[in-house]
Amino acid sequence: MAKPKGKSINYRITVEEFERFTEEFKNESDRAAVILGASQLDILLYQMLEGHLLPNPSGKDELLDGDSPLATFSSRINICYRLGLIDAEFARALHLVRKIRNSFAHEVSGVSLSSGPHRDRIKELVAPFAQNWAVPNILEKNFGDDHSVGNQFRAVIALMSLRLDGAVERVTRASYPSAADLLPPDRKTEVDGNQANENS
Repeated sequence: MAKPKGKSINYRITVEEFERFTEEFKNESDRAAVILGASQLDILLYQMLEGHLLPNPSGKDELLDGDSPLATFSSRINICYRLGLIDAEFARALHLVRKIRNSFAHEVSGVSLSSGPHRDRIKELVAPFAQNWAVPNILEKNFGDDHSVGNQFRAVIALMSLRLDGAVERVTRASYPSAADLLPPDRKTEVDGNQANENS
């Protein structure tokens, strides 16, 4: 899924696309799975913010693109939480994925999801899903009997992607009825009337 550019576009993950994503995802190395998984989640947060914030009047989004304030995975997680677009538990899980990604990005070789610090973070990441049928279902359907730490990570990323995609579909454009006016409504009418008289 490519990063959206310009005007808002409606991106959806179909069942077939989800299955294809999961199938490709399970064959990636641990490093690629972490980088690609985090990137997928980051893109979905971008789409959520793009769909919620007031429309951007120019081609480049000064909040979401480039070196802008909301261009990082961390800042997008935080602002989505503060805007009430994701809950605290989801934000915490996303930050765990971000930390795993950052660790992998700085390790040169021999990196594995089953190694000590990564294993502990994945255990923490998977814990909220212990009583949920979805992750075991993804594991069984896509990974058979191999429920290794790495595959648990892949299953959780797939489910988080699906959950975020659904949230993107439901997101509504922000509305601020109490936004501050530069001029109060009655003053605007007075100014507009004076301009009309001057032009007549």
